[in-house]
Amino acid sequence: MANISGIENQPPDGPAWHDNLNMHLICPDCKQVPPDLIEENADTICGNCGMVLAERLVSYESEWRTFNSDEGKGDDPNRVGEADNELLLTNNAGTMIGGGGPNVSKETRKLKKAQALQQENKADKALQSAYAQIETWGEKAKFTSSIKTAAKMYFKRVYEANALRGKQTDVILAGCLFIACRQMKLPRSFNEIFGLTAVPKKEIGRAYKTLEKFLTQSSHDNIQAVEGSGGIANRDLLEYRGTQSTKPEDLCGRYCNMVGLNFRVQTIAESLAKKIPTIEGLAGRSPLSNAAACTFFASHLIGFGKSSKQISDVAGVSDATIKHAYKFLLQEKERLVDESWLGEQPPPHGGFGDLNNLPGA
Repeated sequence: MANISGIENQPPDGPAWHDNLNMHLICPDCKQVPPDLIEENADTICGNCGMVLAERLVSYESEWRTFNSDEGKGDDPNRVGEADNELLLTNNAGTMIGGGGPNVSKETRKLKKAQALQQENKADKALQSAYAQIETWGEKAKFTSSIKTAAKMYFKRVYEANALRGKQTDVILAGCLFIACRQMKLPRSFNEIFGLTAVPKKEIGRAYKTLEKFLTQSSHDNIQAVEGSGGIANRDLLEYRGTQSTKPEDLCGRYCNMVGLNFRVQTIAESLAKKIPTIEGLAGRSPLSNAAACTFFASHLIGFGKSSKQISDVAGVSDATIKHAYKFLLQEKERLVDESWLGEQPPPHGGFGDLNNLPGA
């Protein structure tokens, strides 16, 4: 192999390293062969004369790093480890013994078992079990990750404060999930949460009321503590805003989607649902039955009529209840129907709005 100086055969601004294996780096100052090269702090230095031959290289050395100091918990440097999980009470960032599969050695199994016993935390174990249950329900109901994370955070706050002592874990989790859905603007009814979790509706309602009080008071105390110490509390972040009752217009979109109605029908159903407070016979009734009746009304008005049985299956209310609420809408159809809902509807969904399309009560 030829000894050719990589520095001498390159222009002044050229790179020091080469893809050609016949060329290697030699210090142009002392020209020592073989070269005594030292890699330190991402620099390549000649060990004989101290000349820096290359700099700003990728360093493969281990690096002191920490996530605790970023969160104001003190300096706790670790060479390895993931970021702290805010959903757990304790965090054991550090070296984890890996390895698995059919070919893992007995020694590795023993080390993994010993480490698991050493790092076991009953509180975290209980939280992880609860989080697994939320994940199972969330996957079953196709909830977004934001809803599942919010439910986990609510449960952690309750668990830390031991606020619902004596309540079954499933009851608390169902209440947290119900609140998380409302907070994320994707409300679910008590009946839907019952069907998902098998927790009785009365228990969900009681847990919901208790959780609302606890979360409101807890956020208030946190804000007072920050402001009492002279700090400025970010109320948008710390303040808990109590959820409001689900409105019929919040449910119309889901019902239309579940029975295969297009966006134009959904828009009309939502607009109709917003007029519910002006209808004496429907004001104050269950939002589920009102939303189902509005969906039934809008679908027939545009000519894409769905049966009350189809809508009752997705809304969770009886066929008779939908028809009873529909009577009140039909009685005031002249006042409720907007002119833009009649006639040829804009593409791409199309349809033709006509009051004659509405079936009799």
